[in-house]
Amino acid sequence: MESFCRHRCLRRAPAGRGRASRAPVAGSGRNAAVRPAAVVRIAAVPAPQRGPAGPAHCRRRWRVNAMIDRPGELQAPERRISNGLGESVHRFGAGLIGVLHRPHAQARGGARNTAVILFNAGLVHRAGPYRGYVRLARALAAAGFAVLRFDQAGRGDSPTASPSTGDRHQREAQAAMTLIGAETGAMRFVLGGICSGADDAFHIAVRDRRVAGAILLDGPGYRTRGFWIRHLLPRLFSPRRWLSLARRLRAEKTPGLLDYRDFPERADAARQLAGLVDRGVRLLCLYTSGSYYYFNHAGQFAAALGRAGRAPQVRVELWRDCEHTFYLRRERERLVARVTDWMLEEFPASSSERTANAGP
Repeated sequence: MESFCRHRCLRRAPAGRGRASRAPVAGSGRNAAVRPAAVVRIAAVPAPQRGPAGPAHCRRRWRVNAMIDRPGELQAPERRISNGLGESVHRFGAGLIGVLHRPHAQARGGARNTAVILFNAGLVHRAGPYRGYVRLARALAAAGFAVLRFDQAGRGDSPTASPSTGDRHQREAQAAMTLIGAETGAMRFVLGGICSGADDAFHIAVRDRRVAGAILLDGPGYRTRGFWIRHLLPRLFSPRRWLSLARRLRAEKTPGLLDYRDFPERADAARQLAGLVDRGVRLLCLYTSGSYYYFNHAGQFAAALGRAGRAPQVRVELWRDCEHTFYLRRERERLVARVTDWMLEEFPASSSERTANAGP
């Protein structure tokens, strides 16, 4: 589980503090009765700060609350912890764990009727690479948008999904939308993520008409003739590149980077993108240097997917100087600023929302 420290940073509990243990249910001390069937999860919450200031107190001082999970209650949404920023930890769906960031009351234009859902970047925890999702979620909440970042099944703190029919990612997204709607009243959603998170966001946006936008960071892309020209020309006169190619040809066939992605077939993607454009879905497609092996020019998006790729609501940008996981702080700050500006531009507060936020 997670906790919020005095500095309002989200941190994991020390080893051993989040494990299941037996819980006293009556009395106290050594003679307390114990219920073996109950499982206690220890969730750390902030304790009064004494001594030197600084993040080290997160490891030294913990005040814990015992929260009993009873069999058969995994499907019921449950709020775990909240802090002064309006952030709360929830368990929903098939035991999924997520953090909901509520929009700030003092946001310009007030709270919006559009919420953002962030999917895991590969196997990375819901905090995102280098806590990038946390910073992005807080910036969007300050701008008036509710944000849910959660662990999909088998990642982070969420349990592995049991075998079942149907699309698991679709069901998880629907459970996330239901939770946000119940907690904030938001009815429209923007899906986003890095790498595999962008792949999931695209697939779900195609199927769910409640989705009004998508933030695709190193998302789907397709090699074109122009890609190969730009990719191969600088390598033609490099002996090192030719030697590397020869070694790869002699080696056993191994999965390539694209084998780990979930892109639809190119013809299907073109048709799906056209459907999203017809629905008025807004798309922000950012590509970094991490997409060098399949995407190397902003114009490649429309060249591969047709006229829909040139629609006004489709923004395509190539950030060659950014790493795939936005490793540097300045890269994360640039990403947060760009996504926040795009959200405010594409999803402004309606007149009814401004009236509701103004109050009587």
